[in-house]
Amino acid sequence: MTRVSPSEHSLLTLARAIMGLGQYAPVEDLLRARHTTPARLSPGALRSLRDTLAKGTVLALARCGGARQRRHLSSESSPSRLWERHGPPALRFSVLCFHTLRWLVEQPLAIFGHRPLDVDAPPTLADELFLYLCCRLVAGTPCALSIALQPQFQRSILCRLGFPDLFGASLGRVDAEGFAPLLAEGGWLLEALQDELALRWRRLEESKARLIEPKQLVDLGTAQEQVLDGFLDAVDRAGRRDLAGFVLEALRPLVDQPASRWVSNLSPRASLSVKAQARRAAGASLRALGRMARWDAEHRAVRFFDDGYEGAQLLLSAWASFGEPGFRLASDRERELTTDLAAPVETIPDTLPLPSSESAP
Repeated sequence: MTRVSPSEHSLLTLARAIMGLGQYAPVEDLLRARHTTPARLSPGALRSLRDTLAKGTVLALARCGGARQRRHLSSESSPSRLWERHGPPALRFSVLCFHTLRWLVEQPLAIFGHRPLDVDAPPTLADELFLYLCCRLVAGTPCALSIALQPQFQRSILCRLGFPDLFGASLGRVDAEGFAPLLAEGGWLLEALQDELALRWRRLEESKARLIEPKQLVDLGTAQEQVLDGFLDAVDRAGRRDLAGFVLEALRPLVDQPASRWVSNLSPRASLSVKAQARRAAGASLRALGRMARWDAEHRAVRFFDDGYEGAQLLLSAWASFGEPGFRLASDRERELTTDLAAPVETIPDTLPLPSSESAP
């Protein structure tokens, strides 16, 4: 049995929770309070951390979608699991991972005024997954804002893709080039996270119905658009449109519902112009589906003797559960969001005519 100090035990407990080998409840108090950690881990604690990261990574990739049999453009054969399509990736956690763990333990994340996370190291693919799992652990808790303010998390392209609500619209648009690391090595990481990303984006769409202030909806929709536009550009240029399939999965059960569900709780005190902005922002994901609908039409036009026929047929099959009816519904919902509120306004003239003498009482 490995003997570790109490401070090392706290760090290892947090690592287990982040990697999905433990629950959030045992580490909630750990994240809210200030603790000390050693500058260097003992050999036993270091072995335990490496073991946790190795086993936790495999488990996280399997749970997030890698264990599901599906077809991808990286292998146009029959449906297969992630490890059947790709060889074992050479995952390497950098010093960013360890420094992030120490910072999470040492700083009381639920309050302001703590020391920022200070480590200047570009994230590896393994680090990207680790940072993403950190965001997932604290999402919806008072600790989330402290993480969102750290540049290391803001620079993580995977965190931006999975948690646009956490980072908001202030970071600006993500260019297509920014997604290059996630598309490297056959895009295996994005393949593994398809189910996870679909769940995350479905929850984002469902959360819009609970927003009261129009600005909240504008910020969320703008953040979604900033990351989705660049992502769709990137996968299109890379010939990996299949990696955008999580957007369809996220919205498939929602497009059957009326457009009003996206804005059902907006404050009645807001002006019509502000509400119109919020309603347009609410349709950010639906507008992305409009682009995917054009892709779908292109796939249908590919003939059996054309180049790319096999890939087009794969995508048509993978997206069949959404299909043309789903794309039409998405277009209808987006149109309702942008026109329903504006229509009554257009019927009201800027100035009303003065009453005539004949109409006076």
